[in-house]
Amino acid sequence: MRDKREAQALISKARHNLKNPVNAILGFSEMLIEDCEDEGLDYLIPDLKKINNSGKEVLEIIEDSFSDTNLAVTGGSVSEIASEMEISIRTPLNTVIGFSEMLMEDNPNSIIDTFIDDLDKISKSAKALSDEIYDVINFNPINSIGHIQSTKRSISDIQSVLKSIQPIDSDEGKKISNGRILVVDDNKNNTTLLKKRLEKIGNEIYIANNGRNALEIINDINFDLILLDIIMPIMNGYEVLEFLKNDKRFYDIPVIMLSSMDDKSSIYRCIEIGADDYVTKPFDRIILEARISACIEKKILRDEQKELLEEIKFEKEKSEKLLLNILPLQIANRLKKGDMIIADKHNMVSILFADIVNFTPQSKNMSPGELVEILNKIFTKFDDLSTKYGIEKIKTIGDNYFAVGGLSGEFKKGALDLLQMSIDMISAIKSINKFTNKMDINIRIGIHTGPIVAGVIGKNKFAYDLWGASVNMASRMESSGKPGKIHISNETYKLVKNDFICVPRNQIKLKGIGFVKTYFIN
Repeated sequence: MRDKREAQALISKARHNLKNPVNAILGFSEMLIEDCEDEGLDYLIPDLKKINNSGKEVLEIIEDSFSDTNLAVTGGSVSEIASEMEISIRTPLNTVIGFSEMLMEDNPNSIIDTFIDDLDKISKSAKALSDEIYDVINFNPINSIGHIQSTKRSISDIQSVLKSIQPIDSDEGKKISNGRILVVDDNKNNTTLLKKRLEKIGNEIYIANNGRNALEIINDINFDLILLDIIMPIMNGYEVLEFLKNDKRFYDIPVIMLSSMDDKSSIYRCIEIGADDYVTKPFDRIILEARISACIEKKILRDEQKELLEEIKFEKEKSEKLLLNILPLQIANRLKKGDMIIADKHNMVSILFADIVNFTPQSKNMSPGELVEILNKIFTKFDDLSTKYGIEKIKTIGDNYFAVGGLSGEFKKGALDLLQMSIDMISAIKSINKFTNKMDINIRIGIHTGPIVAGVIGKNKFAYDLWGASVNMASRMESSGKPGKIHISNETYKLVKNDFICVPRNQIKLKGIGFVKTYFIN
């Protein structure tokens, strides 16, 4: 089984090495025909077409020689196949070389800048193909297998590159073909041809001649597409593709494999790893450009979708933050689930009212801006304290601050936290007062503990509110208190007497309630 796999690998490599020069012959001849048509040099086109047709004949001979049928007849002997192929390929190959050299001699000063250079590449590619056939005929499997083993040993040299992988945690419009493309191929004819062809239709092209060089370039430049060969020195196409598809920085870059290896196992392996497409060399120019255009268009759409998702995420977070500014978390979650009527009875919560003393008389001579600035400074500080102690702010009523502790069911903790927040509120007012020369700020705080009903009212501008006698009692505790003092009811006192110094107050009469026993927090 292992011998069979090695034989298939060697056949694929021979097919790859033979097709690479043919790709250059066909590609450069097609480009020259297009250039001559653009410049009106019609007299050169017949000879260039002879070169192109001969290249196609060469390709057909290679493909027939390495077809499954022929491999079965010859038993898969690479040397035997090449020996028979060399006779058939000689005439079209000589046609390519002969017409290329003749055109160079007859047209030394062509108005096409790259005319001589491209013909020279065609000629050299044909000669390189001849040399490659000779090497295949004289193929030594022992040396080749030794080379494969040497390549395996070189894998350890790649580990330093692979260590930089950042593992992956578990985005419509007009069709656009232009983009920034990286061409990765060790064959300079291939890269030159692709660069010239793709730049001609408006793409920005970068070149890498091996896998490691490609990763160095990718680290510095954002690409819309990568065209990737498979057989390359230092780091092959499989390894580059695997690196890209396992690194969250590069995962979304489309990759088209561009290789002379046309066996199913190579195609399957690349698609399995994550390649977006697989194009065999020599490629059809129109088909390749269409596939490139499609991949870049998908990349643009994915990028737009990502941006849209980020915007949606941001807006959702902003909406939820606004919702939590007016509603407790549990209530907000129930509203999002679709609850239409929200009303809960709480047997014991602690309610706070805080009023700025003599605020209205002092604010008469202030501008609206100054008035709002001072209130905002005070209530912002109170909001920070409510967050710190886990107290639920209900609302502000003019210059009055309304909050509740213990909605979660921990009634004693709610009372203690509310009192500690009250102490800090008085300290905050003293601090703000030092830097405010517009008015003398002071507050009264009243707290009562008892049962309430809490719920959401309204439709377009809904609000979370509390109802019941306990709310009225807390309001009376504030209005009957003293500036700079925390005035608590007897019910609250029973919860906090062991944790705070509570000073009894003479019984006071509250409107609608009667005489009650109350305390000040020292």
